[in-house]
This record gives sequence, C-alpha cells and structure tokens, in this order.
Amino acid sequence: MRENKQIWSDFIEEDRFELHSYLTYLFKQCHDENLRQLEDENIEE
Repeated sequence: MRENKQIWSDFIEEDRFELHSYLTYLFKQCHDENLRQLEDENIEE
C-alpha cells in the first residue's frame, strides 16, 4: 500500500495532478508486463 501512495505523490505537483505523466507511467508498466509474459511464454516452449 505504501508503494501506491508514493506513486501518486510522484504525479502531484503543487495543486495539480500530472495526468500525462501518470498515463505514460501506466503505459510503460503495462508494456513491461506484456514483455515479461512474452518472455515467459518463450521460455516455456
């Protein structure tokens, strides 16, 4: 849970939320996860 709070605070600047930065972060996380799944599938074959 602490990690989630840290992540949110990384995208809040003064009184606004940096949506673009947050969406970019999410996209990278998703992309990394997909790459890991593909690597795992290739290893299993």
